[in-house]
Parts: sequence; C-alpha cells; structure tokens
Amino acid sequence: MTRGLHAGFALALLAGCGPVEEPDANKSIVFQGNADELIVPKPVPETNIANMAEVAEPAVNLAPDGLGLVLPTGATRHVTFGAQRDVATRAIAAALGSPIEEGDNQECGAGALSFASFRGGLGLYFDDGKFVGWNLDGRDGGRFATAAGIGIGSTRKQLESATAVKIEDSTLGIEFSAGDLSGLLSSRDPDGEITNLWAGATCIAR
Repeated sequence: MTRGLHAGFALALLAGCGPVEEPDANKSIVFQGNADELIVPKPVPETNIANMAEVAEPAVNLAPDGLGLVLPTGATRHVTFGAQRDVATRAIAAALGSPIEEGDNQECGAGALSFASFRGGLGLYFDDGKFVGWNLDGRDGGRFATAAGIGIGSTRKQLESATAVKIEDSTLGIEFSAGDLSGLLSSRDPDGEITNLWAGATCIAR
C-alpha cells in the first residue's frame, strides 16, 4: 500500500511539471549591430550530418556601403559601414569561417586602420572599433559579387551595363569608380576584366 502511494505521488509531480522544452538546434543566433539586425544560422554539429558540403551557409554580397549576408532562406541582412567591429567580423565569419589574419596597418591612406582578412581575398577594415571599408583581391579566387552580379572577372562591358562608370589611369593601374564602389580593370577593352574591388576606407597603397 505504501509503495502504491509513493508511485502515485511521483506520477502526480511529473504531470504537474509538464514536458521540459528542449532547445531548438535550428533557431538562429541574433546579433545586434548598428541599426540592423544580423541573423546567423546556428552551426550544424558535424556528427549530425552526412556531408558538410551539403549544408547551406550564408553567402556574402558586396555593396558600396558595406557587405550583405544572404541567408540560406534567401533573406538578406546588411553589415553597413559604422557597425561594431565584433558584429561585422562575426557576421562574415558565419559565411567564410574565422579570419585568417587580423592586425593593424599604420600606413593606410585614410590613416591607421585595423583589419581582418578572410578566405577568398576579402578584407575588412576598421577605424576606432567600427567597420569602415572592405577590399577584395582577385588573386585569391573569391567568388563574391554585388547584387547586380558584378565581381572579380566581370568585364568592363558587364560593369557598364549595370551602372554608370568612370575610368581613369592611376598609380594603381586602370582604375574605375561606380558611385561608391571602386576597382581595377585588366584593360580598357570591353572584355577587360575586373581584378580588384573595394569600397569605403581601405589600405590600398597609391
């Protein structure tokens, strides 16, 4: 009789507590940066998937006022110039992995800047803890592009079809500007290709 009472009491306690809510592994981590909200999918544990290559990752888009993070759902969050350094770095790391190099450059044209370099030749620049510019070096094979599809390897013809462009010879080579976006062309010919892209404050030596 005593055993039965104890068992009934235990069942009543369990029923009163209700089920314990398990954390949802698919929920997103939310970063607050500048005026925008950056939503980065939680990493999927390697033990839970058969092929890491099949797991969708955020993609990075180039923009004249910063960078765009395109989520697997198709939604886009912007990392604009002025965002806090840690917010910008974590957002881009969600797509490209941790920076391969970080440091300070005292000889930038815009003054001393800090930087974080990612795979694919993408570099982020910071001034006083704020994201102020990015640079893309085409030698590292990064497949990044603007919302209009302009990236390393795009031709002058494609560039001029997407936006108004000013081209001039500079100490860097054949330099172009398209609004707040700048870069270099391999030649002035219509099929001359973009070799470098940048926006904002950078450490490009002139």
